[in-house]
Amino acid sequence: MTENTYQVLEYYRLLDIVSGHASCPLGQSDCLSLRPSTDVSFIQNELKLISELRLLLKVRGLVTFPGLRDISAIVEKSGTDGACLDAAELLDVLFLLEAGREARKFIRANRSLCPGLFELFGDFPQEAALADALRRTVSPNAAIRDSASSGLRKIRERKIRIRSEIQKKLEHIRRSAGGNEEGTENLVTIRDGRYVIALRNDRRSGIKGIIHDYSRTRSTCFMEPIAVVGDNNRLTELEHEERAEERRILVRLTDRVRERSGVLAGIHASVGRLDGLCARARFCEALSCVAPELSGGEEVLLVSARNPILAARAEAEPEGAGPPVPVDIRLTGRQNGLILSGPNRGGKTVTLKTLGLICLMAQAGMHIPAAEGSRISVFRRIMADIGDDQDLQAGLSTFSAHAAHMRDLLHEADRGSLVIIDEPGMGTDPDEGAALAMAVLEVLCEKGVLVAVSTHLNRLKSFAMLNPRLVNAAVEFDEGTRSPTFRLNYGSPGISHGLEIARHMGIPDGVLDRAERFLDQGEVRLNRIIDKLDHLITRTRLEKEASERAGQRYRAAEKELKARLSRLEAENNALLLEKKAEAEAVIHAARQELKEAINLLKGNRSSQASVSRRHREICHNLVVRFDPPEDETLPGRTPHIGEGETVYHRKLRQKGVVRSVDPSGERAVIMVGHVRMSAAVRDLDVVEDSGSPGPGGRRGSVTWNLAAAGSPDLDVIGYRVADAIPLIDRRIDQALVSGQVSLKIIHGHGTGILKKAIREHLKENPVVKEFYSEDPRAGGDAVTVVELS
Repeated sequence: MTENTYQVLEYYRLLDIVSGHASCPLGQSDCLSLRPSTDVSFIQNELKLISELRLLLKVRGLVTFPGLRDISAIVEKSGTDGACLDAAELLDVLFLLEAGREARKFIRANRSLCPGLFELFGDFPQEAALADALRRTVSPNAAIRDSASSGLRKIRERKIRIRSEIQKKLEHIRRSAGGNEEGTENLVTIRDGRYVIALRNDRRSGIKGIIHDYSRTRSTCFMEPIAVVGDNNRLTELEHEERAEERRILVRLTDRVRERSGVLAGIHASVGRLDGLCARARFCEALSCVAPELSGGEEVLLVSARNPILAARAEAEPEGAGPPVPVDIRLTGRQNGLILSGPNRGGKTVTLKTLGLICLMAQAGMHIPAAEGSRISVFRRIMADIGDDQDLQAGLSTFSAHAAHMRDLLHEADRGSLVIIDEPGMGTDPDEGAALAMAVLEVLCEKGVLVAVSTHLNRLKSFAMLNPRLVNAAVEFDEGTRSPTFRLNYGSPGISHGLEIARHMGIPDGVLDRAERFLDQGEVRLNRIIDKLDHLITRTRLEKEASERAGQRYRAAEKELKARLSRLEAENNALLLEKKAEAEAVIHAARQELKEAINLLKGNRSSQASVSRRHREICHNLVVRFDPPEDETLPGRTPHIGEGETVYHRKLRQKGVVRSVDPSGERAVIMVGHVRMSAAVRDLDVVEDSGSPGPGGRRGSVTWNLAAAGSPDLDVIGYRVADAIPLIDRRIDQALVSGQVSLKIIHGHGTGILKKAIREHLKENPVVKEFYSEDPRAGGDAVTVVELS
């Protein structure tokens, strides 16, 4: 990548915005030093790290390093002979060590959510001994603690004792001098580092001592009495000893910092890189970015792409111009030239910058502000020629500067390059400029370079319509408002609408009428043809979209019908199995009774009448059981039930109250105890007496496990497959009983084994209607949303 490319695409401005999301200067420096890579493996790893951090940001939050400063200069200073770091500098070293310890602790605690991050930063050097030594020596306000050494503690204790003795002596002298009344002479203070008392001049004659200072009015003097001169001298000596001991302590710690300078530099770089990654993750999350797919060929497919700088500005200033309009940008190996045309102020240059900037972002290891399915190649070179490069000092005109850029493009660009040119051929005769632009485009396309240009030249638009390697795209113009919409329409060129824009800017109508008479009529006819073609393409696109929507509705209806048929078939099979089991049980009981009657008949001939009577009863019961009276509701019939009625559910053998009935009359929502459930109407019998048992005098009991389902989310991160599957089944059962229609399973990215096993298991669960990945802003592929039938 060239420096000119970074400048014209505003890459440095983007890095400045990203660095604003860092929590310390180390992360800011890491962000500002980001440069695009051409190593596919490195880029993929960086994108994966950003995905892990965005998941952490949503689920756990991210580690921050407030107050951390760059210690590069401090480490370099410690390596100088005779160097002595001060307490504030050692405190910065301690902050770095504590930041490394916190980073290690955070990453290890969340390793299941960020395996790639753990592999990269899981073994932060601890340097616990150096950190403990600094913590014992330096206080949070950058003072040296008494615990730094026994010698320092003794010196400070002697200082405290001597200060106390001096103050007592001075208080005694003050009282002896008659300074008991309130006034400035009551003060015991310090002048020139020595303890003194403040006395009015008329009372100093009775005290021998050294005058160090006077008040502003000279009515008060500050005297060091002779009685405390020796103590003050000793105090001064102790202060010298204290400073010497402090320096000895600082020199010792400086030596330890020097010895561990290599490790400190590594921690410094790792913390900066981690904070830089966190800054990128926060930036991408704020803009709702997605991880791009890296293509193996030469292509760019950006779906609903937004300019990251404009998107960030809209996020920071909601009251401003609003978010940028998303655009779709397509370049392939088969059609590797894109010609953008349309009105001024329509967004052509912004679209070109969006294309280049998003490609730079992706190759620098950032997610991109676009929709899912966006795909880009990893380019060896990205070259851009945008803006007026007129250089008066170099004696270059606008056209000369652009010609120099095109010379460089032709020399350096090859297959695997992306070239962006704004207004090629400008600054000279339009015919010659168009001819040169057409030749350059043709050569670049033949070399396999992906090229995107913007133009107002009709010859260049016509050239694109005739060249199979080129495709036209027009910036949409709203005829109603007479202004651009900033959207792109592929397949036809756009019209500049220069006179319309001029009218909008306030040029008088009379001037514009004259301008229309000067227009080349051939150009006018071409613009009319282009305008008509654009209208036809727009109408075709709208009809295609309507057809696709109708097809989607048809497929959805077909899917729903198939699901309903499947449910009806399952319910019918269950009913047949239930009735079969019931019939077998009744027949078995009848056989037993008949067998008992026959045995009785064999043993006692006189009981033949009673046996015959028993036989008739058994036959009658069988007939009643399998051929009920006409007024009794049969299983195959659909009884008429209404809201609020008490019903008996034959399958569950439980009573319930009807809450609502489906418009089709086939299903109803009933309350069985505290459980709300859906039931087929044909399985229900209306009960007149709510206190009586169900049909046939049978009373059944069903125990429901109504343990609170709690949160609709189930977190199985860190579980093995064998342990996670039963938890998921239990959670689905609880959701069905509690009336939930969906739930979320958080399984993280990891190796993908757990996610794959969960989704394979969900496919086999009959109550699972469908499942899919969560929205990228809420966890993406690390979370599976389950819809229940």
